[in-house]
Amino acid sequence: MYRYLLLACLFAAPLAFAGGLALMQPQIAALQALEGSDRFLRSLALEPDSWRNSHILLSVAALLYIGAALGVVAKLGPAHGGFGAVIGTLLIAGFAALLGNFALDFVYGALATSLDAPAASAARSAITSDFAGQLLFTQIAPALMLAGMLILALTALITNWLPRLTGVFIIGGWAIVIGLNATLPYAEVIGHLVIGLGFWMVALKASDEA
Repeated sequence: MYRYLLLACLFAAPLAFAGGLALMQPQIAALQALEGSDRFLRSLALEPDSWRNSHILLSVAALLYIGAALGVVAKLGPAHGGFGAVIGTLLIAGFAALLGNFALDFVYGALATSLDAPAASAARSAITSDFAGQLLFTQIAPALMLAGMLILALTALITNWLPRLTGVFIIGGWAIVIGLNATLPYAEVIGHLVIGLGFWMVALKASDEA
């Protein structure tokens, strides 16, 4: 049962993450169309459902990715436990911190849409004033997640412990996210779907060996 649950996480996590990013696009479009120092708050007021629903789904995706990380560790097995421990620790720590970030963003969005502009601005300042928290959620969490995926991709490309297509898809997906996000609409969504193909390769390999 546990094995099948991890396989389900490997399949579902990328889809949920890409879906959450897709749901956020209306709020992002509203933000890009606005001007002024309070444009972020106004974008939330214009697209509250986009912000709320996207962060609910992204939180679910972060939980699923923790399961997916355990699935990767299980696929590597005891023989390659050292690599599995490094990859699993980085991915779990990264997605756990991202889960905290998504939860705070959800709370802030709820406050911002229920308060007037000055109160919402004050709420945002209160939430974002903690430097250590900001560093954890905006810098360290993505770095841990990205490092875990990079080591996973390189392990797949260099060894035969995982499907080599896992490495190709993960690196290709991140190239789309990082390289095209500023110019291509839905680049993050597309990139994370490509990344998802890498995790699906692991799931398919594991299911074949079950």
